Amino acid sequence: MERRGARELLAGLRGHEIIEIGAPEWERLRTYIQADLAGVLVAVGWLIVLRLLVVDDPWLVVIVSLLLVMAGFLVRAVQLIHRFRRFAAVVVFALANWIVAVAVTSMVPFALSTLALAVLLPVLVAVQHMNHARLAAMLGATMLVGTALVVVGTVHGGVGLEGQVPPGVTHALAITFIPFITILVSLAAWQNHGMLVARTEALQESRARLVAAADRERCQIERNLHEGAQRRLMAAAEQTREARLLLDTDPAQVAPLLARLSDDLQEASAELRGLAHGIYPPQLGQYGLETALRAVAQHAPLPTTVRAFGIGRYPPEIEINIYFCLLEALRNASRHAGDGATVTITLQDRNGLSFDFRDTGAGCFPDAIHQGTGMINMTDRLGAIGGTLTIDTRPGGGMRLHGHLPRAVLESAGVQRAAEERGGAVRAALEAIWYVVARLYTDLQRSTHPHPHQYIATGLWAILGVALGAGALSVAMFPGARIPWLPALAAGCGTVALLIVLALRVVRRDRIERAIGVSAGITWCYALALTAMIPSALPYATLVTVSPVLLSVAYLPRRRFKVIMGCTIATAVAVTLAGRFLPGVGFERNAPGWVVSATVIVLVVLGLTRASYLAWHNHVMLVARAEALQESRGRLVAAADRERRQIERDLHDGAQQRLVAAAVQSRVAQRLLATQPADVSPLLAQLSEDLREAGAELRDLAHGIYPPQLAESGLEAALRAAVRHSPLPAEIHAHGIGRYPPEIEINIYFCLLEALQNAGKHAGEHATVTIDLRDKDGLSFDFRDTGDGASPDLLRSGHGITNMYDRLGAIGGTLTIDTGRGAGLHLHGVIPDAAAPVAGDGKT
Repeated sequence: MERRGARELLAGLRGHEIIEIGAPEWERLRTYIQADLAGVLVAVGWLIVLRLLVVDDPWLVVIVSLLLVMAGFLVRAVQLIHRFRRFAAVVVFALANWIVAVAVTSMVPFALSTLALAVLLPVLVAVQHMNHARLAAMLGATMLVGTALVVVGTVHGGVGLEGQVPPGVTHALAITFIPFITILVSLAAWQNHGMLVARTEALQESRARLVAAADRERCQIERNLHEGAQRRLMAAAEQTREARLLLDTDPAQVAPLLARLSDDLQEASAELRGLAHGIYPPQLGQYGLETALRAVAQHAPLPTTVRAFGIGRYPPEIEINIYFCLLEALRNASRHAGDGATVTITLQDRNGLSFDFRDTGAGCFPDAIHQGTGMINMTDRLGAIGGTLTIDTRPGGGMRLHGHLPRAVLESAGVQRAAEERGGAVRAALEAIWYVVARLYTDLQRSTHPHPHQYIATGLWAILGVALGAGALSVAMFPGARIPWLPALAAGCGTVALLIVLALRVVRRDRIERAIGVSAGITWCYALALTAMIPSALPYATLVTVSPVLLSVAYLPRRRFKVIMGCTIATAVAVTLAGRFLPGVGFERNAPGWVVSATVIVLVVLGLTRASYLAWHNHVMLVARAEALQESRGRLVAAADRERRQIERDLHDGAQQRLVAAAVQSRVAQRLLATQPADVSPLLAQLSEDLREAGAELRDLAHGIYPPQLAESGLEAALRAAVRHSPLPAEIHAHGIGRYPPEIEINIYFCLLEALQNAGKHAGEHATVTIDLRDKDGLSFDFRDTGDGASPDLLRSGHGITNMYDRLGAIGGTLTIDTGRGAGLHLHGVIPDAAAPVAGDGKT
């Protein structure tokens, strides 16, 4: 995006019209960074007032300068978001937090209790915006920075600023900023929770839209063939028959008739060729994305420029989806941008494949974008192959579309990286650090894929270990030291241990929501009790306090998650008050300094490890929950594009070639009419036969694309027509079946057609097929064949069954398979939300 002035920058910080349809991750990230920026500016204002009114120390100026540098980093992150560089924005945000946290803590160790949570913020934000490898590297960096922070905060004495600041000021800072950062942590968890729900819902809706769009396209292609080439062929056949009759009665009229016939056949051939090219452009398959787009630009209604940097060849599913996205964008621009607008398309392969589509037209309000089916179709197409589409527009400012396919998506599709990314060795080292930590943590859980109850139990076991260790150490030290606070500490630890043992029994037996509630209550009580007894453990207690809200992201419904958030913030306030105002049991005064420091370091590292692992778990859940739907969406788009190529090939190799040959025959007949009139009649007879065969071939192709009986008479009639051409004997039994919404009828029809085709290929020559349709508590079907059967695992790996799963899933249905070798095949499909059939004449 172009360089912005001060006014534009401020407008961008307030809120710019950037839209990501279906998943507004850009807006969420920007809002979060803005909240962090607001907190930094409040801290700057507070410290300036402190410097002017209370403490005249130059180190305060240094800290203010560091915070202003951090504010500059955050402003830069917002700018990167406006340039569609979300990953870079997260990295800048992380560096700002980490550098300032370590620097401030080295000068003012008191800040450790506040900034221990701040170190965790970037990785919580990154959960939504990074792939596995990058998030692992960030988690490794988080562990290193967090360890450095706690070591500096406990070992280094600082610059002496704390002694000059009145205790009331430090208490006020802690009471303000620890809950504030806890709110930021809870907000990040809330965004991750919302993203889990929103992404799943958006993918489900997108999958349904993709199926509906493919079926609309089928219907449109069938209509175009029926109303275009098919009618022209019928008219041409009629002209041919008329010419044969006129040879005997009025030969003078034959020549003009043959001339018109030749012209009509050429027009029909050109129309069919245009239709085939619109279904799947030949330049795309032969020369790739750049060439195909340049060909489109030459015929675009608006002046269009295509620029490409580093573009090569990509898998067909990537090229076809980007091509049709940009084709849709061109159509939208021609309709809405205005007559004087121009278009620029930029393709670039840099850290992934991206495109920028810009027009200089009228632009529009952002709300209009959400209502446009074209933009939603583009988002669905890109999302199906792992990409994102972002829109930047405003009235009078044109429109910019930015599409991006990450490098990981290209590599998973088999595209080799052109050059190694900078910093690859550092990232690999950070990844290795995190995977070592994660391996130790999963070994503790005794599972690499733990059940949610295991996450809860592991956290309780960790608290139990700390409580028992502290209690045992207190009991062991008391006989020699005779310090009165040691028995109190041992008693407190014993009470916590007893509560945890009781909680573990509840957790193992109860449902996940109650288990999270019980463990959260125990965790918060433990954090509060520990801080009350040992105030120096406040940095660890803040990390323990936010663990329940991080654990709840993937498992609690929205209402209960809000309760966890509220309790987390309230506990943070209580823990802060206990750590700042209660004297404790005297551990810090009586224990050696190195013991206190070592205890705080170990506890903070333990707390940071658990919080980081929960963030990793949320990322895995976020990916896993969407992955199956994402793969299904990708398969649907790939299947539609394979079908496009097949239709284009059938048209090109079949009816189109016949039309070209027929046009040649008509011209030959014209020449023979003047020189060898006796040979014209046999030639016209052959031409009539060829046109009849071409018409029948085109009719069969159109019916295969979208059967006319389905729209005219419904599901049962269309299936009965289909089984008449089945290679196996097939019977259909229907109970209470009427008319249903088109998206339900077409999907069930093609599911059962796929099952019939599979049975014809694999069931055996002597097999028979039975299809039962019924409407009872939803529309269902049972498909049975008496064939050889197969292994269920083998069936699930086949394209046919997978396509059926995807189609039924897109309309809210399910598919069950029952089969075995020699036992035939039974498919049971259910669409529970199918609309009730219409009584009477069976019409919708």
